[in-house]
Amino acid sequence: MGLVVETTGGGVRGTEADDGVLTWRGIPYAAPPVGPLRWRLPQPAQPWSGVRDATGWGAPSLQPAMPAGGLFSTPLSPPLPEPAEDCLFVNVTAPAGARERPVLVWLHGGGYQIGNGTDQAGAGIAFARTHGVVVVTFNYRLGALGFLSLEGEEHTGAYGLHDQIALLGWVRDNIASFGGDPRQVTIYGVSAGAKSVGNLMGSPLARGLFHRAASSSGGAEYVATPQQAAAVTRRFLKELGTSGERLRELPAEDVLHAQQTMVDWIRGVWVWRPAIDGLALIRRPIDAIAAGDAAGIPLLAEHCVDECGLYQLMAPDSADQADRVLESYFGPDGRDDILTAYAAGRPDTAADRRQARIDIMTDERYAIPTTRLADAQSVHAPVWRSRFDGPLTGLPVQIAPGGTRPAFHGSDTPLVWNGGPGVAGLLHDAWGAFITTGITTGITTGNPARESGLPQWPGYTRDQRFTMIFAAGSTRVEPDPDAGRRAPWDGRDWQPGTWYQIDGI
Repeated sequence: MGLVVETTGGGVRGTEADDGVLTWRGIPYAAPPVGPLRWRLPQPAQPWSGVRDATGWGAPSLQPAMPAGGLFSTPLSPPLPEPAEDCLFVNVTAPAGARERPVLVWLHGGGYQIGNGTDQAGAGIAFARTHGVVVVTFNYRLGALGFLSLEGEEHTGAYGLHDQIALLGWVRDNIASFGGDPRQVTIYGVSAGAKSVGNLMGSPLARGLFHRAASSSGGAEYVATPQQAAAVTRRFLKELGTSGERLRELPAEDVLHAQQTMVDWIRGVWVWRPAIDGLALIRRPIDAIAAGDAAGIPLLAEHCVDECGLYQLMAPDSADQADRVLESYFGPDGRDDILTAYAAGRPDTAADRRQARIDIMTDERYAIPTTRLADAQSVHAPVWRSRFDGPLTGLPVQIAPGGTRPAFHGSDTPLVWNGGPGVAGLLHDAWGAFITTGITTGITTGNPARESGLPQWPGYTRDQRFTMIFAAGSTRVEPDPDAGRRAPWDGRDWQPGTWYQIDGI
């Protein structure tokens, strides 16, 4: 395999990203979703003649401006083109000379409204170099352009999810040309990307397109009901000031402006989500998974111990929402039952009203959905469950006044991608073992250069819930370590909404 590779669209020329690692960037995997294709299902990319230069990144999806590098930036985050509506591009990184190697497809996070395929992953060089993995990253439509439900449109409200499925079809048809094995595809995501993993596991259209799944801070319950999708559409169209066919004639910047006027990006982090569109999703993904729709797909599922400490930093009224959110789900009695259980179960935070409510937010948004995903899939396939505790070090004083703090949302994935000393190397090697073998047990055997010291990791079952605790200096396995925080949610079902109050939604 050289730098020029043939794809179904035509030839592409890549570049050497690192010693012995090749990369191809900015390859169209679907037609530009602009003009008459705005708010339509993705269509095949138009083939090109000759050899296309694939050394530059494609534009991310149109999105709100973020601080330099974005929310999930790392030192490896590359400079990118300006976000644009024409964004359906894929990147591939592979070891030189690769042949039939396992494939990792990365689904980026960002609340379905910000982010791009390079977030936290960069070019994916570390996995290609250390584990011989072919890495695929890509962009998909975000915000209103990706997830607006329009009255009268067939299969509406899940365009970004259809983009993800189209990408997996592209991988099936093309990855062998880059040295990957289309029969060994792992999907992995964080945050909205992890929720996308759950959605893909529950989607009939994605069946057979991937073979392993890994999730950091996800679940399979954050989809929009018809009522939720309709409420978002009403509010959005009010801000936009128009409707009907005119929507496809507006400048994309007007669409983004209406989205931002409706709600600022941090409080809008759970506004945009896939709708149950009758095609990509025909019911709640968690129900499909529990029924066995993803049978035979091994799952690795992780969350961070203090997920929503990050949200409290960015929006200091986050903890204050907990009482209202609980009451909206379970009524006053249910709210009080959960608050009482958290006070009794965590004596160390019983007197800290704010921390107790951040814990509730962490569990309702991420930890409980991740556990329920693991519960559902463990009946049908091998599952490994983990929790990343940190602590995080080297943070600015305004984030960690004492110099350290527990691991929060998204803090595990740069370590998974890039490895390093201590717990970072353990995370990287655990994921590498899962991607290349589908198992995490016994990964310390084999190549001495990858000797990690990770303890044996029993599979997860509902009866024992063995969980690997990744923590600096004390990585270990515990049976059901979050039982006390899970118990108040047992037997309760709810349809998640936005955490923050938003007019009309």
